[in-house]
Amino acid sequence: QVPFFVLFDFLATLRIVKKEKPEIIHAHWILPQGFIAYLMKKFYKTPYIVTAHAGDIFPLKSGLLKWFARKAIDNAKFCTANSEYTAQAIKKISPKTNVLVIPMGVDLKDFSPSKKSAKLKKELNGSPIILSVGRLAEKKGLKYLLLAMPGVIKRFPKAKLVIIGYGPLRQSLENLAAKLNLQKNVVFLGEKKHKELPAYYASADIFVAPSIITKSGDTEGLGVVLLESLASGTPVIGSNVGGIPDIIKHEKTGLLVEQKNPGQLTRAIIRLLSDRKLARTTVKNSKALLKNTFSWDVIADRFAGLLK
Repeated sequence: QVPFFVLFDFLATLRIVKKEKPEIIHAHWILPQGFIAYLMKKFYKTPYIVTAHAGDIFPLKSGLLKWFARKAIDNAKFCTANSEYTAQAIKKISPKTNVLVIPMGVDLKDFSPSKKSAKLKKELNGSPIILSVGRLAEKKGLKYLLLAMPGVIKRFPKAKLVIIGYGPLRQSLENLAAKLNLQKNVVFLGEKKHKELPAYYASADIFVAPSIITKSGDTEGLGVVLLESLASGTPVIGSNVGGIPDIIKHEKTGLLVEQKNPGQLTRAIIRLLSDRKLARTTVKNSKALLKNTFSWDVIADRFAGLLK
């Protein structure tokens, strides 16, 4: 199916470029979109910018795929990455490339402490609420968060872990929660509409992103969910992998833990739930970072500058 969709994308792009004659193309993802943009340059002399989002770089092991990626990167007018970690991965494929780090961002109007919902807090009947949002896939590391919860519950018996998202590991994660006797303390809410998420972020006491580096090398490119949480006034904990350290500066804008380490997760969660002054301080410290680096207005201006 993959070759079919790539061919479809190529033909669709070819048709659009031939008809519209754009002055420049901005391709998101190195493969396949970046390589398709490279072909448009070959056929129509159309310059392009290519942006890497992590999943298009980290898992590349095949020499052939790396060749395609290198062609896309080396022939771009500019190459941007969503984090320093992604930028370094690009440079391993194309060492001479000057990569610009321009992250994805957060809408500071949509995500804010004002979205807090007393009704939602009451419905979840959890005090405190620990939230995690994302695809239920290996790199999100939710298994380790579940393994951390028994230790948290010993200290905070009413604590509730709320997991929002869908994915291939849903059943195995539910089975693990049952095996750990966490049925009363863990809620799988499935997928939620984007407009519903701000209330969950703002109503939670802590947000946790326990991401890992998978065997294939895939990991968190940035961690936009952490930005959404901080913008909502909720303190964060994240693994020290991928682009997460671009957002979390340990004990300044959140707490960093080692990946695949339930014990550290337990201690970090208990620490933020026990030390509310520290929790508030990390959120306060993040405001300048969000406004100056991760707001969509700033990011849009940076991309506009490249296009000009």
